[in-house]
Amino acid sequence: MGCDDAFAYGVTGHYVVAAVADGAGSVTGTSAWGSHVACQTVVEAAMDRKFISDFYSASVEDGEAIARWLFERALNKIVQHAGAIGLPVPKLSTTLCIALARPGFALFAQIGDGVIAVEDRGNIATLLIEDKSEYANATWFLQTNEAFTKAFRAEVRSDVTAFALSTDGMSYKITNIVTGEPYEPFFKSAWQNVRSNADAADFAALLRGIQDDQTGDDKTMVLAVLDQHEDRFHPSSRPMRRTTVSSPAPPAPPRELPPAEERRAEPQPHDHVAAGEGSSARGHRRARKEAAEHGDSSTSGRASRRRERGHAGR
Repeated sequence: MGCDDAFAYGVTGHYVVAAVADGAGSVTGTSAWGSHVACQTVVEAAMDRKFISDFYSASVEDGEAIARWLFERALNKIVQHAGAIGLPVPKLSTTLCIALARPGFALFAQIGDGVIAVEDRGNIATLLIEDKSEYANATWFLQTNEAFTKAFRAEVRSDVTAFALSTDGMSYKITNIVTGEPYEPFFKSAWQNVRSNADAADFAALLRGIQDDQTGDDKTMVLAVLDQHEDRFHPSSRPMRRTTVSSPAPPAPPRELPPAEERRAEPQPHDHVAAGEGSSARGHRRARKEAAEHGDSSTSGRASRRRERGHAGR
């Protein structure tokens, strides 16, 4: 579990874009930058108003060119990022699969061994499966030489009602690893949960709870349904964006405690509460009385100073 996966998605109105990327395990740690930048770049570019307008007027013949433009843009951003942080580009190696959809038109593309599944006219199918006939454990990355000529795949569908993008860490759970065909009960259940507005945290808990894990790899998936109907309570069409990297934030450093002698000398919270603002009226009166008897309260000090100033003035 190198935490090298990343995902991103954007939604506005009836339009959705999603991306999933898997940083190379051979350069775990640094490859997370590649997967993160790739997903973020695709979603930010595809959420641009002009891009969305062009996508709504795109034809089937335009699909591959649109996807290739997004992939090339992602690669260029990764190259720039590698230079900015002083690392060779291969250190940020990552796969990438994307989906863009509007009513009646859905575009899918990928380089690498991710899993793309769609629900189309009631049928469930996987798309753009990478050919692993030669080397079962090898895959193509965005940065690999000739990746765009030999490993880039794109496909347009017209009747998609749901889709899923996943990294290969889930492949044994959701596909037939030999044929690549989808495990239909999983996808039917997963999409039904989305339609029922299930919490994404429940799905994340399911992924984390996998016991017989054949891959031992990161597991990341984006699920989307496209057949929801608007009603008067539907959210506004203002774009919503979310980008995340699967790596958790580093824990806060432990606070250094003072030596035991100093801790004993420090005032305790309950001492303050006994005579502070949170105490009862009886507590206040007792505190003031004790202060008057001992002559060491801040109130007594202020009264003494006022009397001294008055005497000096006279």
